[in-house]
Amino acid sequence: MAPHDREAVRRICWETGYGGDNIAPYFDDPALFTDFFCSYYTDIEPGSSFVATDGDAVVGYLFGCPDTRRYNRVFYSKIIPSILGRALRGRYRIGRKTRRYIGGMIGPFLLGGYRTPPLDLYPAHLHINIMASYRRAGLGHRLMESYFEHLRTRGVKGLHLSTSSLHATALPFYNKLGFQLYSKSKHRTGKEQITSLIYVKTLE
Repeated sequence: MAPHDREAVRRICWETGYGGDNIAPYFDDPALFTDFFCSYYTDIEPGSSFVATDGDAVVGYLFGCPDTRRYNRVFYSKIIPSILGRALRGRYRIGRKTRRYIGGMIGPFLLGGYRTPPLDLYPAHLHINIMASYRRAGLGHRLMESYFEHLRTRGVKGLHLSTSSLHATALPFYNKLGFQLYSKSKHRTGKEQITSLIYVKTLE
């Protein structure tokens, strides 16, 4: 992923951020949402991420990180403080929708609902999103294979991804690529209860 792809992938993240649909009904500010979900991949480690294009237009992306422990260190030491600083300076719109959404995310962590896979076995992770009109055209498969090869050249033996029951149509895609369900937990985003799912895969 190149620096000039930054705004395009942030836009796609916003437009596909809720089960492949626009997150706007559940979140107030695109800048806050995309700062949280995109900043590491666009600003810290863009070389491990890939984009799908139609001509000059970016129509999908795969955010990747070969070392989730590094991601965690950077995310909590740099990205979160930066976001909090902007929030305290009033740079974001944080309304009722956002507070409800964040509460739904934080609750399972506080209750121990998420089971993180062993990072010794599955150190890498990814997030993938494609614009609705370009799905089921093989772009996701090509993005995944590019990322798998990227990991193999670095000696990474396993990876994981987080998704949810909102992405029901994508689950067979992950199974076809050799991912296996590792854990699941229920939580609320807005008024809807969803099941968060973690899948793992060993690279041969």
